Amino acid sequence: MAEIHNLCFNMQMITDYQWIDDNSEIEQLTLSLNATDEVAFDSEFERVSSYYPKPALFQLRIDDRYYLLDMKKISDHHIFTRLLNNVILHSGSEDLEILYNYNKQLPNTVFDTQIAASLCGYGLHFSYQNIVNELLGVELSKAHSRSDWMQRPLSKEQLHYALEDVAYLPEIKQILLDKLQSQNRESWYWHLMTQKLNAVIQSSHIDKTFVKMVKSNRFNYPQQQLLYSLLQWREQLAIKRDRPRQWMLKNDDIIKITLYKPDSEKKLIDKIGLYPKFVKYNAQSIFNLYKTAADIAENILPKTDKLSSQQGATFTNMKQQLNDRCTQLGISPALIINTADLKSLVAANKDLSSIDMWQIINQ
Repeated sequence: MAEIHNLCFNMQMITDYQWIDDNSEIEQLTLSLNATDEVAFDSEFERVSSYYPKPALFQLRIDDRYYLLDMKKISDHHIFTRLLNNVILHSGSEDLEILYNYNKQLPNTVFDTQIAASLCGYGLHFSYQNIVNELLGVELSKAHSRSDWMQRPLSKEQLHYALEDVAYLPEIKQILLDKLQSQNRESWYWHLMTQKLNAVIQSSHIDKTFVKMVKSNRFNYPQQQLLYSLLQWREQLAIKRDRPRQWMLKNDDIIKITLYKPDSEKKLIDKIGLYPKFVKYNAQSIFNLYKTAADIAENILPKTDKLSSQQGATFTNMKQQLNDRCTQLGISPALIINTADLKSLVAANKDLSSIDMWQIINQ
């Protein structure tokens, strides 16, 4: 049932809010929205023992109304495609991941104040507390950022913290949007946001882990095939059991299996150090990968981008060109392209003009 509450801390009136823990109340809230209504959105979740983040609380601000949604009790997740279709958030990749996991859909419009702030010269990872203090002169506490959000009831302090996480988002958005428009950078924002949304849909965790391991261990081609197979298998296992990747098979164990290819359960236990129970149920799957890994084509494996001396010089020049231009604009070069992707660009014999964001900032 919905409840109306009022919080007051140190003479500062926070707001009235509505606590919602019922599907019918969510439906009523959604029906009350206009198509153009913006929703300031944040989430609190737990991810210690699961593959997917487990939502505990959704915080919403719609105009001057505040809502706290008890996600431990709300089961109608399809409704969020309508309720959270036009959102304001800060550093929202994990919030968006939660929404995508529900319905394989993302909001139609997303304004991420951290991305906007980075384009306004506030740095690449400017925190919510910092941007609120910088733009509004309000100091926020970080005391409950690592709080137990699964517990019930939530403390008065937790509720206060949760409400503050959305309380200032609309005002911050307007300030940053005005800055973007005055600097003719609004199109930059929407292009970057599209990239961020695509990244939520297309996880690159396996590829990034593969490249890091290959560079650290100098695996040969057959070993790379096995490594990639092991990473894919672990990912599927973690998803199936909804457990963290490292709980299924640690990175160090994957490296050791790739190097030594233990061919018996005893060797998996004694040489690799795997738990006997895990080996009992998964050894044969690992042994099967020794055979099927050879079928992985070279063009499937992520590129590790070893540069020649000439390409190395080209990389240095391009990186300097990128840094110089971004310094002029007061933004981080990583907004345009990160170092790993820049190396891939050079390895493919391409230049900066092939990057959409480079073209946009030089128009």
